[in-house]
Amino acid sequence: MQIFQGFDSLPHDFNNTAVAMGNYDGVHLGHQRILTELVECSRSKGLASCLVTFHPHPIQVLAPERAPAMIMPLERRLELVASLGVEYTIVVPFTPEFASILPNTFIDEILVNRLKCKCLFVGADVRFGKDRAGSIGDLAKASASGKFQLNLIPTVDASGDKISSSVIRRHIMAGNVEAAANCLGRPYGIAGTVVSGAGRGRGLGFPTANMKPDIVTRLAEGIYAAKAITSHGTFCAAVHLGPIPTFGVQRPVIEAHILDFDGDFVGQQIRLDFLKKIRDIKHFNNESDLITAIAADVKATKEICSSNTDFHP
Repeated sequence: MQIFQGFDSLPHDFNNTAVAMGNYDGVHLGHQRILTELVECSRSKGLASCLVTFHPHPIQVLAPERAPAMIMPLERRLELVASLGVEYTIVVPFTPEFASILPNTFIDEILVNRLKCKCLFVGADVRFGKDRAGSIGDLAKASASGKFQLNLIPTVDASGDKISSSVIRRHIMAGNVEAAANCLGRPYGIAGTVVSGAGRGRGLGFPTANMKPDIVTRLAEGIYAAKAITSHGTFCAAVHLGPIPTFGVQRPVIEAHILDFDGDFVGQQIRLDFLKKIRDIKHFNNESDLITAIAADVKATKEICSSNTDFHP
């Protein structure tokens, strides 16, 4: 997949495109459905499949005090989009100036004139242009006038709820990583760099990889069963996310006890894909009680990993 930074970086002969547009944070099942149909249509009609996405998220620019934590960083988003067969992605720098473009101007100057869009794929809740005033109605009028073919993709449900990035964020904040995975089509994951820790886990007999995440996560504090994707392979991991009250550590940390591996990951990138929350964080009166609890967490992690069809070590 070829990535362009903004519309000005496009070659002059960029034309005959099938286009999808949106933030695509999470690249969830609803996004995947749109992109799959985009790719299938572009191949059948001899068009170039193209995603127009925005960075940073519009709300981070327009109302930063209300901006949500992103489900994943831009790099991971682009990686997943590429895996679906999309040929081009245009990452549009979202600025106040871009936000001021009127809906009809966006349609005529960007979709029609710049992208030479022949087919447009959107969900029913699409909004665009100044004050998010543009809607499916504006796109339908443009399509009716012959500017492009409009393909409205129905929403996708999971357990009776409409899948959206906002719904997934709520699941993450509640620690319901199983519900989040049902919406994403894959486990919710956090990537980051392993840094040196205080060595408390090793002293207890459970060494940990201490992660500095690439982005801020709003995942609920707790102990989780996860799979750790590393340069050495994929492993089960019991993950502590949050403060460590037993040792008086108030700041949140991410510590992963990676099972069946005794190497050193310091300085390396790993990704933790969360499978299930095991329990809340507790304060223990002594190390013996803490060790007993960690051993139980490890046992639970092994059972969860062995029964999880998404886990392939």
